[in-house]
Amino acid sequence: MKKIFIVLLGVLFTSLTHADYNANMTGVITQLLTYAGSQTILFALNNQPSSHPSCNHYYFSLGSDIDDASRSRTYARLMVAYTTGERVNIGYDNAGSCADGYIRAYRVG
Repeated sequence: MKKIFIVLLGVLFTSLTHADYNANMTGVITQLLTYAGSQTILFALNNQPSSHPSCNHYYFSLGSDIDDASRSRTYARLMVAYTTGERVNIGYDNAGSCADGYIRAYRVG
């Protein structure tokens, strides 16, 4: 029983101290920005959040710290949605963790 309590306490402590994917927003991509010589990919939705506690709220960012394969797959998904005007569901962090100064997007679906 003591081991279970310690494991549960560890899980609770970890979840309280680490900002992560904690919100979803569905919308149409209105801007998709890339920069030559940079791994930064920014995008905005038609109903982009109007504020954020710690990040620039004008764009979502995939983050330059994700691996190349993940960035390529997610960028392809963003490009298809942007080109076709398809609504996408964005999983993001609405409370803390920024990516390149903008709202960190964890999932594009």
